[in-house]
Amino acid sequence: MQIIQYTKEINTEVYNFFQKVFLENSRDFCPTGKDSDILNIPEHYLNNGNFWCLINEKKAICGTIALRKLQDCHEIRRFFVLKKYQGCGYGTSLLNIAVNYAIDNNYNVLKAATLSNGYTAQHIFSANGFSRTERYNSSTADIFFQFKITMASAYKYKLEYLKKKFETSLILNPTENVPFIYDMESTNFFTGLYVSERFKDVNDKVIFAGRNEYIEFFQYIKKIWSKKLNAKDVDLKSLSGLNAHLILFLCILKPGDKIMLLPEISGGHFATEEILKSIGAKTYQMIPDYEKLCVDASKTIELIKSEKIDYVFVDRSEGLYYEDFSWLKECTKCYKIFDASQYISSILSGHFINPFDMGFDMIITTLHKNYPGPQKGLIAVKDTDIVWQQYLAHAKTYISNTHPKAIADSLLPLIYEEKFNKYCETCNSCVKALENQLINNHLPLVKRSAEQTPTQHLWILCSDKYKSYQYYLKLESLGLLTNYRLLPYNLGYGLRIGLNAAVMCGLKEKHIPQLAKIMSDAYYNDITPHLVKSSHKLIHKIKTTA
Repeated sequence: MQIIQYTKEINTEVYNFFQKVFLENSRDFCPTGKDSDILNIPEHYLNNGNFWCLINEKKAICGTIALRKLQDCHEIRRFFVLKKYQGCGYGTSLLNIAVNYAIDNNYNVLKAATLSNGYTAQHIFSANGFSRTERYNSSTADIFFQFKITMASAYKYKLEYLKKKFETSLILNPTENVPFIYDMESTNFFTGLYVSERFKDVNDKVIFAGRNEYIEFFQYIKKIWSKKLNAKDVDLKSLSGLNAHLILFLCILKPGDKIMLLPEISGGHFATEEILKSIGAKTYQMIPDYEKLCVDASKTIELIKSEKIDYVFVDRSEGLYYEDFSWLKECTKCYKIFDASQYISSILSGHFINPFDMGFDMIITTLHKNYPGPQKGLIAVKDTDIVWQQYLAHAKTYISNTHPKAIADSLLPLIYEEKFNKYCETCNSCVKALENQLINNHLPLVKRSAEQTPTQHLWILCSDKYKSYQYYLKLESLGLLTNYRLLPYNLGYGLRIGLNAAVMCGLKEKHIPQLAKIMSDAYYNDITPHLVKSSHKLIHKIKTTA
C-alpha cells in the first residue's frame, strides 16, 4: 500500500472510489450537489490545501484524505478507507500525511467533522492528538475535532507517532539494533561533558579542570575492550563506523597509496571507494567469486602482489558468509584492516574467528549493528606499530568531543555477559530457524552453502525488481521492517533480512514459525486486515515478553 498525491490522471478512479465508499456506508453520493468538490479537486483542495489517495499494489484506490482552507483554519475532508482495509492502520497513516503537511506548511489549526456513529474516525482523531470542539459548520456531522499546531504540539505529535510506529513494528534489518536496557546507575551525567581521551599536562594549550578521573575511567574501558578483542590498543573516539573509516584514512593514507577494497558488488560498503578517492588514494578491488558468493582468494592474492598493494580493507556491509581470510597472511607487505560491524558480537562470543587470527592488523567496527550498543565507532590494533602511532597523532585533529556517554555505554553489553551470550545464541538459532521455515514455505531465499560459515544475514530474491519492492512494502504494512536493495554478486533486487534488533526486542525461536508464516502469506497473498492483526499481535507478544 502506498499514499500518493492526487493528479488529474487518476480523476476517474477517485470518482469511482467515492461512489463505492458512499455505497458501502449507506450514504447518498451527490456529485452535482453536496459532493460536487469531487468533480473539481484541484479547485477545492490543491489550490488551498492538498489531496491524497491510498492505493494498493494493483493501483486501485482504497482510501483518501484531503485538506482545505477555511476562513481561520484548515479542515480535514474526505477521510475514508474502504471497509476491506480498515483495521490495518491505513487511516492513521493517511491522517499522519495530512497533519505533517499542515505542520510543514505552517498551518495554525486543523479541524475535522464526523458522525456520532463514525467510531473508527473518532478513535483515530482522539488517539493522534485531536481534541473535541464545538460545531464549526452546518453539515450533517455532529462530532467535531481540532488540533492546534504549536511548536510543542507539532514536536509531540511527530514524536508520539514515531514511538507508536516503533512499538508496533519489528526491525528485520541487520544494519540496525536496539541497545540493552540496564538496571545499573544511569550514565546520563556524562552527557554534555567535554572529555579528551588523553591526559593533559601544563604544556598543553587547553586544559579542562576535573577531567582526570573521567579519563582514567575511559582508559579502564579501553583496557577491557583490548582484552576482549585480544588487541594491543583500542580507540573509541569515532562517533560511528563510517566516521571511523573517514578519520582513519585521513590519518594514515597519503595521495597515491594503493588500497584494495571489497567491491560493492561483493557486499562492500557503498561509501568506501568514494571516500578513498576523495583523499587521493589509488583503489583496487578484490576479485569476486560469483558462484560461491565470496572472494576469489587466488586471483586476489595475485593482484595484491603484482600491484604491490599498500593496504587491504575488507569492509563487508553485507554477506551470507563469514569468510576466512587467513590466505591474506601470504601477503606480508601490506597492512590489513577488517570491518567487523556485521560480525562483532559473534567474534566477541567466540562464534567467529578473531580477524587478528586471520592475519589482520586492525579491526574497525560500529557498536550499533551486530553489537547491541550505542552509536559509536571502535578501532582496535594487533600491534602499536607506526601506522597506529600515525593515527593517534592525527586523529585529535578531526575529533574533539568524543561523546563520553557513548564510550561508557559501549561496555555495558559485555558487563552483562550472560545476557550478551544469550543474545548471540538467540540470534544464531533464530536466523537458522527462520531460514529453514522460509525454505519450507517456498520463499525464494538465496541458498547458502554448508561449506562456509553462515552469518546472521538472509537474502530473499524475488522474481524481479518490482516484485521485490512490492513485497518490501507489504511487509512494512505489517510492521515488519526489512531492507530493500540490489543484492551483491549481480543477483538482482531483493530483501536483506537480519534479526539483531528483533532479538533485542524479545524475538525467540518459539516465535519463528508464526513469523515465517506471516512473511510467507504476505509474499503469496494480498494484505488483509486479518493478516495485519496477526502480525501486530505477534509483534506485541514478542515485545511484551522480552
